[in-house]
Amino acid sequence: MLATLPTATNDQPLISVTNLVILIIVAAVFYPLQKKIRDTVSRRRRERWAEEEGATEHDLDDRDRPSGDSQP
Repeated sequence: MLATLPTATNDQPLISVTNLVILIIVAAVFYPLQKKIRDTVSRRRRERWAEEEGATEHDLDDRDRPSGDSQP
């Protein structure tokens, strides 16, 4: 037990080189993936909003027009 005590009290670096390399690789893989997903979701959301706005304007135009044969 005394033999393992000095190894437990050694100052370990906060981030080892191996952990830093793993972190860089994970960031290099997931950041572009996350950015692509966000761009796709944002584009779809803008398209949906544009469609909904167009449908709303079309409904309002239909409501504003007089109906029936009373037009001159």
